[in-house]
Amino acid sequence: MAEIGTDSNAYIIEWAKMLTTMWQERIEMLGVVYTGQLHQSISDTVQSLNGGYNITMRFKRYGIYQSLGVGNGYTRGNGGDLQILDNTYREEHGLNKRRRVGPKPGGYLTSGKPRKRRDWISKKLFLSVMNLRDDLARIVGEEAALVVAEALTDLRDAIK
Repeated sequence: MAEIGTDSNAYIIEWAKMLTTMWQERIEMLGVVYTGQLHQSISDTVQSLNGGYNITMRFKRYGIYQSLGVGNGYTRGNGGDLQILDNTYREEHGLNKRRRVGPKPGGYLTSGKPRKRRDWISKKLFLSVMNLRDDLARIVGEEAALVVAEALTDLRDAIK
């Protein structure tokens, strides 16, 4: 009998590698590479567990903030109210003007404009997971059909 899961194992491992590459390319395209740490931090791990899989994608946490367009001024548990993006709040706190930030001495000048979302993860992840679902359904269906066909062949041979 054919070994169930060989094709799906290889597919899932390659899918994780492909997603890692896609995220890195998207980061490059959106210019989220100031230090390169986010780009270099992306990794994947695939483990087979009790007939299923555990796919772990890792990256530095600040990648989420880049994707959402937030950073300094974001506080955990604020319910999603990002005042730092509000024009009135920015004007009242002088965030709408160019100013020096970063390590002293030096640093860099901000534009004075609110950060923009650079969504390098959400769309790619959603579309990739949907493709993975469809492809695995096809692979598992083909493997199941092969197992049934081989079982019927073995049964026919046993009857002869």
